[in-house]
Amino acid sequence: MLLGNSLQFDENTVFRSLRKDNLNFDQVCYEIETFIKADNDSSYRISVGSDSQVGSKTVFVSCIHIHRIGKGAIGFLHKCEIQRPVTNLREKIYLETCASLQLAYMFDGERMDRIRRAVGSGSRAKEIAFEFHIDVGRKGQTKTLINEMVGMVKGLDFIPRIKPDSYCASTFADKYTKAM
Repeated sequence: MLLGNSLQFDENTVFRSLRKDNLNFDQVCYEIETFIKADNDSSYRISVGSDSQVGSKTVFVSCIHIHRIGKGAIGFLHKCEIQRPVTNLREKIYLETCASLQLAYMFDGERMDRIRRAVGSGSRAKEIAFEFHIDVGRKGQTKTLINEMVGMVKGLDFIPRIKPDSYCASTFADKYTKAM
């Protein structure tokens, strides 16, 4: 969802599922819980990340990726547009990171507790990790923004990942900025 020149997520934001139709955020959480309950002996990694593509306007895609370690994954994405090209790299990466931050905050304590309970008690699951993927890396122009973006994400108590480990932003979201 777009508010002015920034992205904004709420309970009614529509996400596209890679397995099903459009879902609101509560439905996304239900799908995550169902996916985890189907194999509660596995470890899971929940990642959020965003990417953008600049043309005559700027297309943003924010993604949620749930990886059943070694056994597959499900994903959800949301697309929105800013009706101008965001050509300043710092602004572009900042908007992507802020979109991902809003999305990460949607996973509040109650939702994360429900997701963790989906594993069940007495299971052999190792963990459910929550990661924040930023579309910056040590190669290319974004290397000058690593400290700034990682510092912001760490300061808000999330686990940041950068390229090549930020696949939710740099691969998953990137694919859909071009394909949607």
